[in-house]
Amino acid sequence: MTVGDVHVAGRRFGLGASAFAAFLWGFSGIFAVLTSAPGPVLTFYRLWIGAALLLIISYASGRRMTWATLRASWPGGVLLGGEMILFFSAVKLTSVVDVTVIGAAQPVLVLIAAHFLFGERIGKWNVVWILLAVVGVTITVLGPGIASHRQFTGDLLAVGSLLFWSAYWLVTEHSRKMHEAIEYTTGVTMTAALSVTLLVVVSRQPLSDVKSTDWLWFSLLAIVPGSGHLVMNWAHRYVDASISSAISCLSPLVAAVAALIILGQRLTVVQAGGVLLGLVAIAVLVA
Repeated sequence: MTVGDVHVAGRRFGLGASAFAAFLWGFSGIFAVLTSAPGPVLTFYRLWIGAALLLIISYASGRRMTWATLRASWPGGVLLGGEMILFFSAVKLTSVVDVTVIGAAQPVLVLIAAHFLFGERIGKWNVVWILLAVVGVTITVLGPGIASHRQFTGDLLAVGSLLFWSAYWLVTEHSRKMHEAIEYTTGVTMTAALSVTLLVVVSRQPLSDVKSTDWLWFSLLAIVPGSGHLVMNWAHRYVDASISSAISCLSPLVAAVAALIILGQRLTVVQAGGVLLGLVAIAVLVA
């Protein structure tokens, strides 16, 4: 097998891994809605459970955390912690579909930033399919309109989550090329947990006011979407930030279907059309 063959194989696995990670992330909002804890408290427990699991995996596989990895992971950790608090707080105020598909604007932000920061080049047809994917998920969220002040506040928090998520994506794309996926993801999660802990303590969040059933959802959040972070961080080495970001549009589409089945949050005909458009655009882009 030639070097070129290895590169092509790695890129194919990277594309598949990106899609799988986006699928796992689609359940983040679902699990969050099923908990009784507010956004900051939910984020606190999700991150510390995730950090503990990743440390166990790292040490069981013979890997060790280094100061170099921790130094490289702290910017991403702070951004991820902020993104999670905003995201989980948003799904408590508005629908899961609204929050997740607002993140559909991320590929556009990442595409522009990656061009200037990393010199990534992308063909004009890829731009067209990225924009169509964004249009599809945007139709999904705007189809029924804005119904209340509570929903409007949730949507604003979702916009803030989008900005943090885009910045995290770019930071991780840069740092991941110099560090292994497991060590880097562990460092990011630990740093995110520490930053969220500081915020929770300062704001005096009710950490003890959780129900026994919440621990199941905290754990599932750490395992299912948390695994998505590990998988995507591995894929970053093989896939450009602009492309993997576009593939992440699969996440809100998964969330829309899961919200319908699990939470009973129905879609209008217009929203269903947006889901279909987004899926087709992502499939063509990946191909």
